[in-house]
Amino acid sequence: MFLESYLHKFSKEVLREWFVGNPLNVKKNTFKEFSYTENDFNNENILFEYAIVKNNEYDSIKYSWSEMLGDGYETINPSYEELRERNINVIAVIDMVILSKGKPTYFIEVKNTNPVSNIKLKKLKMLGLPNLYEFDCDYIMRQCNIPKILEYDKLI
Repeated sequence: MFLESYLHKFSKEVLREWFVGNPLNVKKNTFKEFSYTENDFNNENILFEYAIVKNNEYDSIKYSWSEMLGDGYETINPSYEELRERNINVIAVIDMVILSKGKPTYFIEVKNTNPVSNIKLKKLKMLGLPNLYEFDCDYIMRQCNIPKILEYDKLI
């Protein structure tokens, strides 16, 4: 069972809101370093707790779970537990993934007390993860407005 602090949980929600905006915003917020094209088929472009699997049958780095397990029209983001029940070996879980045109494009970790471990970082590099960004919970929650420039560490 996965336990998560409220600080971590709400930091991810706030960060997602920065990317997608909210219903009152006429224009979506755009950050040059994180530009993406929304999927025409569904409105879920930012997924939480994204499972990384790479084997002969699945590659969740190149393809979204919606593409691999569904028809691409509905959002599918199976949990670690759901994948283990299917005997699918999950290598890592990423806090947040931004899809562009339905493909995983930006991989984001939100740091509360501990940064991404070196072991996890090495695994993800070996698998060919194209990027990994780390945002700090305290930085996110200290903001009063959506920042014009994002502060983060690029790990990969």
